[in-house]
Amino acid sequence: MQYRSSIKGVTGRVRSAAAALTQRLSNLVTSPQEHHSVIRFRDVGIGLGNLVAKAEEQRHIRRLCEAGSAAVQRLSNVVAEPHEHHSARRLAVIGIAAAVFTGTGASAAWAISHTDAPATPEVAAAEDAPEKTEQQTAAATDGAEAPTPEKAAAEETTEAEAAEAEAAEAEAAEAEAAEEEAAGPVDIDVSDIDDEQEANAVTIIETGKELGIDREGWAVALATGMQEAKLYNAASTVVPESFEYTDSDFSGSDHDSVGVFQQRVSIWGSVEELMDVPTSAGKFYNALEDVDGWENMPISEAAQSVQISAFPDAYAQWEGLAWDIIDAYEAAS
Repeated sequence: MQYRSSIKGVTGRVRSAAAALTQRLSNLVTSPQEHHSVIRFRDVGIGLGNLVAKAEEQRHIRRLCEAGSAAVQRLSNVVAEPHEHHSARRLAVIGIAAAVFTGTGASAAWAISHTDAPATPEVAAAEDAPEKTEQQTAAATDGAEAPTPEKAAAEETTEAEAAEAEAAEAEAAEAEAAEEEAAGPVDIDVSDIDDEQEANAVTIIETGKELGIDREGWAVALATGMQEAKLYNAASTVVPESFEYTDSDFSGSDHDSVGVFQQRVSIWGSVEELMDVPTSAGKFYNALEDVDGWENMPISEAAQSVQISAFPDAYAQWEGLAWDIIDAYEAAS
């Protein structure tokens, strides 16, 4: 038989062990269809490890391995079931390798016993089961969290109410803006000044209000405007560009001073800025607030602290008119 010829020349107990192993392999191969053949072959591998451990002629291990390899190839060819073929081959190789390299039956048994056994039908079915796709998982999640009709209706009601509230707020703001636009600037009637002066006076007061300046500050600004340009938005013949920004017939020629407060272009800002009454008034108020204790000063002193005029006492003469304008504004408001 092929197995016997493969170990020819082996002597002593190794030869007897190889012969016994050969006979067992031959018996196993004769019934390859039996399901438990793999288990039987594992026992053979363990026996092989024990025999090799006792072998005195270690030089013949190579021949024994060759015999085992031939047995593996033979068994692989005759085992019918695919999973038996695969498992038998793996068991034989691991068993022989462990026996040869460790020389102990315990190591061989351990190597064989820790090889993968054929999967049961239940395990194979579980491994072959396809995983859920992301779409299926998302669909399941969506289905679990799907809102009830009552919840959906409540959410729609809340959104509708929020939209209505927002629309109502926007409508109220538009109505308020339209009302203010229709009302226009406060119209005052003060003796001794004309409509142009009154309009500029109202602008000076309202600019102060926007900046948080109180009535005392308004009075200082109005008195200053009366002294500098009689509350007219005056251009200057020295600064021809200034005429582009006013319709007033009142003009001056004192250096490069322009506007209601006759602020100098070289000091206070551009011609366009100083010829704009709100901007010019804002610059005056900002300078007034930089004066320490201006609130406790007489109007003329506070005005002079800002304007640095050659006629510091001239502002006082307009204090009464300033308060008349303020009173008329507050009455009209």
